Amino acid sequence: IDKMAQKCVLFLLWLSGRSLAGFPNQINIGGLFMRSTVQEHSAFRFAVQLYNTNQNTTEKPFHLNYNVDNLESSNSFSVTHAFCSQFSRGVYAIFGFYDKKSMNTLTSFCGALHTSFVTPSYPTDNEVQFVIQMRPALRGAVLSLLSHYKWQKFVYLYDTDRGFSILQAIMESAVTNNWQVTARSVGSITDAAELKRIIEEMDRRQEKRYIIDCEVDRINTILGQVVSLGKNARGYHYILSNLGFSNVSLDKVFLGGANISGFQIVSPENSIVQQFLQRWERLDEREFPEAKNTPLKYTSALTHDAILVIAEAFRYLRRQRVDVSRRGGAGDCLANPAVPWSQGIDIERALKMVQVQGMTGNIQFDSYGRRSNYTIDVYEMRTGGPKKVQAHTPGKRFNLYRKVVKS
Repeated sequence: IDKMAQKCVLFLLWLSGRSLAGFPNQINIGGLFMRSTVQEHSAFRFAVQLYNTNQNTTEKPFHLNYNVDNLESSNSFSVTHAFCSQFSRGVYAIFGFYDKKSMNTLTSFCGALHTSFVTPSYPTDNEVQFVIQMRPALRGAVLSLLSHYKWQKFVYLYDTDRGFSILQAIMESAVTNNWQVTARSVGSITDAAELKRIIEEMDRRQEKRYIIDCEVDRINTILGQVVSLGKNARGYHYILSNLGFSNVSLDKVFLGGANISGFQIVSPENSIVQQFLQRWERLDEREFPEAKNTPLKYTSALTHDAILVIAEAFRYLRRQRVDVSRRGGAGDCLANPAVPWSQGIDIERALKMVQVQGMTGNIQFDSYGRRSNYTIDVYEMRTGGPKKVQAHTPGKRFNLYRKVVKS
């Protein structure tokens, strides 16, 4: 019996070794970064380093290796060259950023070649396959906050580079609720004097309530004009449609007496955030630019979480004994007709099935790769700094659990 048992054990060990032998010891991922994503690039490299230095072989059954391309421009030629460079290296998935100019090119390649693209960029308006969107949509949270404040007349300043989903939702709600909304695109404005003219024009119309739907840098530029024109006095209220409330420079605006509300995806109370920051703040800035002395951007937190998602997806594929090994060359990304990667669908499915806890809370996705079951914190600026007043979860009723400012 003992000999039989030994043979059985040896056979099972041989079988399991054989089944996992097809799974690579190293997973190659790509990275596409733009000129403005310096801190995010540092967060990406640090998150991979954290994974690779984990001594627990259950959590780290393979090594993560990355190949990075820096996009000097987001025109279709540069994006095509960068994507094809990644594809020719045989990467299993690509992490990176897109903007309005590069999004269609990138998502087309991903769909045609079955290569998953994991991104912290703004969520796409369209339903696209092979794109895993780390950044949750803000549309529902913005509408809930407008409903809570009972705004009937306001200005909506938006950046078309972030898509039109919130603009469309606000305009639809304006018809339903009889709101008076003045919408202005400020995305292409580079002259501060032009922003000043818009704010002055709105002031002549006695507009005192604004939603600013832009990235952090542009919000700071607009609020700079608000302060210089003295439109930060009591009676003014600004809602910042952005997930990085604590990344915005708000002190001068608040000093004038204006109300400021916004959203935050990174909770300082989250133990994962606290542990990350303890290590992050000890890094050498020569190796990891913008780590030590620069506040952590929410897009950098999403970048860290993207590595958690990628690692978990490949752990799942390994447990399921899915052979994702590359055999032969990766092929030509410009081949006509396109030759999709045979294991691409398995990888995309595994990425969408992930559920992990990260710096941005619960991370999971719907069938289109969009974040689901997430929580966004609602903040207001207070005398002691930004104060959390509510947690918003899509599909749940929006009730502020402490008295908020009247506006």
